[in-house]
Amino acid sequence: MSKVSIIGAGNVAWVFGQRLKSKGYEIREVCSRSEKKGRALAQELQAEYIAFNKKLDGHSDIYLLAINDGAIAECASLISSTKGLVVHFSGSTSLHAVSQPRRAVLWPLRSIAKSHQTDWSTMNIILESDSDLASVRAMDLVQDLGAKAVRMDESRRKQAHLIAVLLNNFSNHLLHMADVISAEQGLDPAIFQELITSSFLNKGPAKNRQTGPAIRGDQGIIESQVKMLKDHPEFQLIYKSMSDSIIKTHNL
Repeated sequence: MSKVSIIGAGNVAWVFGQRLKSKGYEIREVCSRSEKKGRALAQELQAEYIAFNKKLDGHSDIYLLAINDGAIAECASLISSTKGLVVHFSGSTSLHAVSQPRRAVLWPLRSIAKSHQTDWSTMNIILESDSDLASVRAMDLVQDLGAKAVRMDESRRKQAHLIAVLLNNFSNHLLHMADVISAEQGLDPAIFQELITSSFLNKGPAKNRQTGPAIRGDQGIIESQVKMLKDHPEFQLIYKSMSDSIIKTHNL
């Protein structure tokens, strides 16, 4: 039975910790800056809570650094000398933020939330490592999770993260804008669900599927809709920027 230590107590720590425990891994310890969150996760995983100011021993087989990107190097330094695999989950942070010799990046190509059910069978996990032993161990870990490993070097992983931000984070903010306007106008956001689904399920180059007033060069509609957003100047800026980009892309 592989033994696991987790640093962090947020969404990634919860989701990956619960999944590994369900697969027969022993979660030995949970370390977190937040004692309340750390103890809650440790109790959930039947593990020991370790205060953040204490060193983790080197006896685990796997160390999961499920923390913010900027804290990866600091948290890796909390681990005593170990032969275990040390993993971080960042899409844009260098593998070398981890100082231990057996290290890997396992970046899930999906937003992770403990409140949502995770379909592991459809999840791609971007894998990067710089040693054969770490690569084999990381691949075994992904397979045990039930996900699919996609190997990338650091440069391609960072490019993939940029694309993911555009596709997921930015589109989610557009959905938030739609929610706000729907609520203000008393519109049921559910009526737009089929439009959202069909927009993302369409195949082929996205450029060839572009519709709307910008690609038609309809400045009258564009100016009218910008005025409709007068109560949300930050939304106006996004609308104008997106419209200008569409017009430039299609050389209108």
